[in-house]
Amino acid sequence: MPASVIRAAVCGATGYIGAQCVEILDRHPGIELTRLLGRSSAGKSFATAVPGSRVSLQVEGGMDVGDVQLVFAALPHTVAAAHAREWLDAGRVVVDMSADFRLTDPAAYARWYGLEHPAPDLCKQAVYSLVEFHREAIAASDLLAIPGCYPTASLLSTLPALREGLVEPEVVVDAKSGASGGGRSPSLGFHFSEVNESVRAYGVDGHRHKAEMIQELNAAAGRAVRLTFVPHLIPMTRGILATAYLHPVAGRCVADVVELMRGLCAANPFLRYDEVPPATKSVTGSNTAAVNVTDQDGVAVVTVAEDNLVKGGAGQAVQAANIRFGLGETIGLPVSSQWP
Repeated sequence: MPASVIRAAVCGATGYIGAQCVEILDRHPGIELTRLLGRSSAGKSFATAVPGSRVSLQVEGGMDVGDVQLVFAALPHTVAAAHAREWLDAGRVVVDMSADFRLTDPAAYARWYGLEHPAPDLCKQAVYSLVEFHREAIAASDLLAIPGCYPTASLLSTLPALREGLVEPEVVVDAKSGASGGGRSPSLGFHFSEVNESVRAYGVDGHRHKAEMIQELNAAAGRAVRLTFVPHLIPMTRGILATAYLHPVAGRCVADVVELMRGLCAANPFLRYDEVPPATKSVTGSNTAAVNVTDQDGVAVVTVAEDNLVKGGAGQAVQAANIRFGLGETIGLPVSSQWP
């Protein structure tokens, strides 16, 4: 590797998001993995903990990230926040893939997550890193908060038209996720016999990812946005499909939303405009989000498909890190999916 390579650690390296981050970084020409941390797999090689991997680094316990410049944190809620200050004070850039720094208001964090925030003073310092809308802020920040998988797809489908004032500030998002979104730790609701041949809605009374969506939509629209968000668990491993229903304001029409989204996709390397509503398989394994807008009786039906572990997680984290360190935005990231 070149002398200017960036040294990185991944904390929570053997969970689904952390493991995806490790696999992306292993092939990244500008970032060198030097430390992998994970309590449940401490003492094992990464390849032992994650079958099929070629990464032979040993997984270590604790939170000592060593001599690195960049920390990717894929940790349970509050854990990254408890260590972020020491990492930042040591001059490291922190890319957090948990929910710890997505909300600027610590009181909102406590309300939605049922826990007091361990580092409330850092909440306003963090940059919400939905890359397509926050590149300049990402480039100047040392604390990057990667959006959740549902919010990435949901905001891509709603935020652009609201920001441009094309649609009413009342939107509905129906979203569906594969089981990997629930993480790697065993949980009854994600057992094969519970999930297979079944689809269910959950968090209908208010999924906690809604908090960051409302925060970002209100900021984009410049006024309060009413969001109805309903997630569903479907029997597949990867993928999120979000369908948003947007009502154009007087004097605007669905064609305006189509034009806007085509332009947005053309201007961003990891957004793709599809002529028909996309399938999740068309983006599996890639950092690409596929977008379509269809007119149904004057309502803009905006569909976004993403891989929840890549564009909805580790891929977006690496994309943000590329921007922060002045690397090419697409370096090391998969653009194409495997088909079928």
